[in-house]
Amino acid sequence: MLNLIKTKTIEELICGTLMTIVLVLLSFQVVSRYVFGANYSWVEEVSRFAFVWSVYFGFVVAAEKDRHIRVSVVVMMMPLLWQRIVLTFADAVWLVFNGIVVWYGTIYIADMFEFPMISQTTGINLVWVQLIVPLGFFLMSLRIIHAAVRRWHEISAVHDSRLEG
Repeated sequence: MLNLIKTKTIEELICGTLMTIVLVLLSFQVVSRYVFGANYSWVEEVSRFAFVWSVYFGFVVAAEKDRHIRVSVVVMMMPLLWQRIVLTFADAVWLVFNGIVVWYGTIYIADMFEFPMISQTTGINLVWVQLIVPLGFFLMSLRIIHAAVRRWHEISAVHDSRLEG
């Protein structure tokens, strides 16, 4: 079990923990409602918040593993160098989009600190829930850059091994 945890990134661990929280809370809600006749309104809201955060961390994990959905049939038919060029261009466009989301998300978060919206059942400021939007896109951008650099290192390693062999 410890070896499994050591091989995971922090984003994977956070995503898994949040999904576990969602599963436990919703299971608790079902059992408490149908077995004991008790209803806890905060459970659904907290599980929704945890689910949203886990989805954004899932985006970050997919970016880190370079596994986001792409139309790649044509790209994979190209020579390796051209694959890397096209994917790097796509990543650059993606990073511009992420930058826009981070910029306007940060403005939105700043406004939410100034004019707070409070959750009805938990009483927390919803800025802490909404913070995942700019944070998630920022972390995703870091992982996109990391994946692009790794992609170019792989092609240089293949090129170097061909020159040696």
